[in-house]
Amino acid sequence: MKRIVRGFPLHICLIAPVPPPKGGIAQWVVLVRRYAKMRNDIDIDTINTSPSWRAIDDMAIWKRVIGGGVQLVRDYFRFVLMLWKRPDVIHLTTSGQLATLRDIAILATSRFIGVPTVYHIHFGRIPEIVLNNTNEWKLLSLAIRMASAVIAIDPVTSDTIARIFPNVLLKRIPNGIDLNLLPSALPVYHIKTLIYLGWTIPTKGMAELCQAWSELSLPEWRCLIVGPGSELYRQELRDLYHSDNLEFITEQSHEDAMLLLAGSDVFVLPSYTEGFPNVIIEAMALGKSIVSTNVGAIPEMLSDGCGVTVPPHDVNALSMALYNVCSDEELRLTMGRRAYYKSHTEYSMDKVIEQLKSFWIEVSEKS
Repeated sequence: MKRIVRGFPLHICLIAPVPPPKGGIAQWVVLVRRYAKMRNDIDIDTINTSPSWRAIDDMAIWKRVIGGGVQLVRDYFRFVLMLWKRPDVIHLTTSGQLATLRDIAILATSRFIGVPTVYHIHFGRIPEIVLNNTNEWKLLSLAIRMASAVIAIDPVTSDTIARIFPNVLLKRIPNGIDLNLLPSALPVYHIKTLIYLGWTIPTKGMAELCQAWSELSLPEWRCLIVGPGSELYRQELRDLYHSDNLEFITEQSHEDAMLLLAGSDVFVLPSYTEGFPNVIIEAMALGKSIVSTNVGAIPEMLSDGCGVTVPPHDVNALSMALYNVCSDEELRLTMGRRAYYKSHTEYSMDKVIEQLKSFWIEVSEKS
């Protein structure tokens, strides 16, 4: 039976993390909710799935299993209570791993009562876990089969899902950026600056970045590593990789972080894994030249000469890319102009929210 959509407004139940703590999905949620409130055709109720039981950089197994299990039960019952409002579509975001168990429970319940679901995959590890046929992939593939539709944020994930599940209603929608939140005036530093913004944790490639930078001879440059994380880990990096022009700055507000980014010359993101990182879009929108790893959606984002990508874990490739970009001002300016244009034409939040709304309507009408 075809489900009839309420004409006005479209009611969405969004199941996703909300800051704090900060993170890529949480920032996406902030933007989507802000833009939905600016219009009268979308009404969003949110179930917050943020991991309040541990710090994001605390990876202790017992905390993840016990605390995560308690939170999964809590999230599920909040979802059941939300069903009384009878949303038009349930939009469920996922970062995989243990949370997939919660996803399966939510998707199965939604399917049973006839409420359509969009399963939004916000990470880029799909090809790897498919290749290794991990338990995570077995659970995730079950969740995909239960969902009414799937959103992928990078082409490799989208192509992989389309190949394995040819009948799935699948859409690739990028993350977006609120261009109004970016600094209107660019601060000027007295020294050329390479900047990293994000969590100071091993999986973000911090050791590779510090090693690569310590081996480069660029006395007219400094490297800023900005973001939350363990002070013990930061000190470990200082002790291992000595460099007079390497500086660590603890967590900043988004506004202050954007000012630091705006005043810098090159942005670097050497992560082992990513989905569709918002900070890359922000760096592009500020006209920065970018060096990053070729994971998730990043190769597509930095295509057309918008940046340079290298394999994760590869210190030599990272070091060479940083040297080439930092030592060539014309290259930096060219990449920055291309990145600025692409971000403003393809990744503005106005366009992304329209894509989401159209897909929500399509999913509801087909269910």
